[in-house]
Amino acid sequence: MRVLIIENSGVAQLLRTILKRDGHEPVLAGNGHEGWRLLVDPARPPDLLILDRMLPDMDGAEVLARLRRHAHTAELPVLVLTAAARSSLHLDDGVLTRVLAKPFELVELRRVLVELASG
Repeated sequence: MRVLIIENSGVAQLLRTILKRDGHEPVLAGNGHEGWRLLVDPARPPDLLILDRMLPDMDGAEVLARLRRHAHTAELPVLVLTAAARSSLHLDDGVLTRVLAKPFELVELRRVLVELASG
């Protein structure tokens, strides 16, 4: 599974290592604009997106809103990572989006990824 990780902290490298070890193809983007370019590239679309809520150039919620409006990415499963309280997030996005608070347990990360990948 090709997984795009839009994350600007050290968590990105950890996620990359975990995903590679689990047999996935992780692709890293350090900010929202770079991630957006990778998201809409029809040559190599991701199967799943891991998105940091707090990005330096574009808010994670903005990336998610754009993603849902774009024909090629509207149905993409998304895992949002956040250090904020879950109740402060307004991601009324249905079954395609899950939120995981940092720090998270590896078991929980894997469970959510399997859940999203299976639809």
